[in-house]
Parts: sequence; structure tokens; C-alpha cells
Amino acid sequence: MYFYFLSDLVLLFGKKFYFFFLYCIFLRMVVVGSPAVWSDDIYRYLFDAKLFLNGISPYHDTPAELVGLVNTKIFGLEFLISKMNSPNYFSVYPFLMQCFFSLGTLFGLVFGNQFVGVQVLLLIFDGLNLFLIRKLYPEIKNSSYWLYFGNPIVLVEGVSQMHPEILLVTVFLFLFLARSVGSRLVSFFILTQLKLNTFLFTLGMQWNRDGWKRMIPILIVSLVIWKLTVFSDYVSQGSAGIGLFFHSFRFAGILEPIFYFILYLFDGEYLSGILSFLTLIILLVLSKRLDLFFSLTLSNRFLILYSLFLLFSPVIHPWYWIPWFLFVIEKRNEVLLVSLVSFIAFLSYGLYVDLNFMYIHWMISILVLGFYGKKQINYLRKTT
Repeated sequence: MYFYFLSDLVLLFGKKFYFFFLYCIFLRMVVVGSPAVWSDDIYRYLFDAKLFLNGISPYHDTPAELVGLVNTKIFGLEFLISKMNSPNYFSVYPFLMQCFFSLGTLFGLVFGNQFVGVQVLLLIFDGLNLFLIRKLYPEIKNSSYWLYFGNPIVLVEGVSQMHPEILLVTVFLFLFLARSVGSRLVSFFILTQLKLNTFLFTLGMQWNRDGWKRMIPILIVSLVIWKLTVFSDYVSQGSAGIGLFFHSFRFAGILEPIFYFILYLFDGEYLSGILSFLTLIILLVLSKRLDLFFSLTLSNRFLILYSLFLLFSPVIHPWYWIPWFLFVIEKRNEVLLVSLVSFIAFLSYGLYVDLNFMYIHWMISILVLGFYGKKQINYLRKTT
């Protein structure tokens, strides 16, 4: 409600963008210092960072296993282990992410609080995001900027609860603003080092033959780094790491529950994540073959690819939507849609209270996004 109704108040700033910019920075400063009550992922981020800073690989053992191998009191890990929800899982966070949270931990020494250190660092990066969005879209109205600038998911899940999707937005913006092939390749390499699912955006890149000759080595180097770090033990990651997203983890999925309900009748519900992702891959490949797809801007191509990912992913935490809010800015005047998506994202927290709430959340998601999808399909039919 705050996001939807306050979108009208941004008109008070008129054409004075920098007053509007400072107001949005103020909104971010307000949440600095707030505790991690919505999500406990930050405890795992900081646990890995402390291991990293002390020369211990966060990828070889689970936190529960490390308790018997190192003196957790010396490293100050006991508090973090007691708060995290993944002591028996292997780390899934890539090398570059470890570097960021290690920097945030060191930054926290200045404030005497490691959480505040990370929040301030994310505040700096998100302030840069606001500046880069202005540079990318200099002519749009403040109401369109508001889709990201004032978004409650960005404020709460990004800055307050310290999820690193803020960094993805920064790299996406550098990629969109890049003018040379070299700078685009560097930006894309950094992107793939922040989160595994960013490799899907390879399908949205449009290169000539020389461009692909330079792109392929970048992808190979990125995958090698993933192999040496996160995937140093495929079996461990498959059974108690990233593999859990394919066969065990389920949270607020939109289309994946359809596969789950069908497979449940045949005692094959554990395959729902794999089948959903396979369907996603087929649709992504088909979308790339459409001439219409590459007639769109890079941001709109990424919007389509990421929307498909979110539709078929078995796990959709609220902070997963943060890059999507960036991509939708180019469509403009979508305050109602973004407000509804933000509402659905926050509504997913009800699943922690009662698993039966899953059906309510799923039906609302299908109705809201289905209605919007129908409008977009009708629009495409009329214009192509």
C-alpha cells in the first residue's frame, strides 16, 4: 500500500530529480541497523566470510562438520551457526560473493557491527544503482523510477535483510550501459560469478561471430572458477547444496506446483523441480529462435528470460524479484503490476507460518500474473 499510493506523491518533486534521489537514499538509510528478522541468510553469508578471511575454504565442509574441526569460539562462529538455517548444507555462494561479504565484515569493524557494515556497503551499491538507472533512462518520469527506487522488496530484502541481489542490479546496469564489446564481456563475466542462474542470460546476448569467439572463453573461465570453488565436490553439492533446488527445495513456486501435483499421483513428486527446469530450458531455447525476441532491447530480452525463470523455478524467495524490478522499469507505468508482485512476494512469508497457506499464495499468484500475462499476449497479437 505504501508503494502504490506513494507513487502519486513523487509528483511533488516535479522535475527536481536530485531531491527525489535524496529522498530515496533516505528511505534506504532508515533501514540500516535493522536486525535480520525476515531472513536468516545473512548468518550463512557472514559465516562463510569469516572462514574465507581466516584462510579456510567454505566449500569443503558443512558448518555442522566444521564445529568439530576448528575452534569456533576463536573465530566467533558459534553465534552465526546458532542462527542459520543451513548448518548441514554445503555453501552455494560463489567466490566473488565471498569476497563481497568478507569486505562487508571488514567494513563492519569501522561501525563495531558486522551487520551494519554489510548494510552500509549495500546502501552504497544501491545508491550507485539509482544513479546508473537515471543515466540509463534519463528521460522517464519519476513515477517510472519509483518502480525500483521506492520498491519495498528492494528496501527490505535488499538493504535491510542484506541479500546480494543488489549487486546483480549494479552489474546489469553496467552491462546495459556498456558501449564496447570488451566492457560488455567483463560485465557479463562478473555477472556469472555472482549467481549461477545468471548463465541463462547468455541466451539474451546478441553477438556476431567474432563476439561469440570472445564470449565462449569468458564462459569457460567462469565455469572453471565455479568448478574449483562451489562445485569442487559434485556429489556434495548435488545431495546437500545446489542440487537441493532441483529435487528437494520448494518455496512459493508459480508453475512448478502443477508438475508437483501431477507427479504426486505417481509418487514422483521429487522430480517436479527437474521437470519444471527442463520445461524452462525448452522455452528459453525456443524464445531465442524467434526473430521477434532479438528485435527487443537487451533489457526487455532479459525481462522475458528472467520472467520465465521465475515462473518455472521451484523456489522463489521475495528477493529473487529485485532484478526483475530493474528490467520492468523500461516498460514504464507499471506501478500496479509491480505493487501486486511486491505484495505476492511478501505474502510468501505466510508459508513459514502454515504450509497450507501455500494453496492461497499459489492461487493469488496464478490469478494476478495470469491476468497480466493475458494482457501482454493480447498486446503482442495485435502488434505482430
